[in-house]
Amino acid sequence: MADITGVPPQAINPDQALWPNAGTIRTTHQAGTAEFIQGSVTPAASIKGNIYGKDSLDNKDVKPEKIIFSNKLEAATYLKLQQLATYGGENIQEILEAALTAYFVGKEEAYRPLPPKVLTVLQKKYPFL
Repeated sequence: MADITGVPPQAINPDQALWPNAGTIRTTHQAGTAEFIQGSVTPAASIKGNIYGKDSLDNKDVKPEKIIFSNKLEAATYLKLQQLATYGGENIQEILEAALTAYFVGKEEAYRPLPPKVLTVLQKKYPFL
């Protein structure tokens, strides 16, 4: 570009280009609303009215029986997951569902009923369980 216009191209951080909101902390003030600490609101959050944006339950391909949760992954594992999703066209939710389902095979503990007290606590949070 500099050869044509004489102006050198502006350097762009590829992470910022791919994930412009990564690392931005959001707080919730009321159910269904989200504001960034810096004071701006994402278009997805303002349009959908929730903190999850495109991954919200408002998304038509997400059933109410789905549970949104968070966990920690090794950085290398997370990177492979993102690479598969980016280059392989895979859906992260489907990858995790298939991996966990395969992991549960042969694990007797995964099929044992939860103790009533534990199940009651979970059902208060997720009535469809």
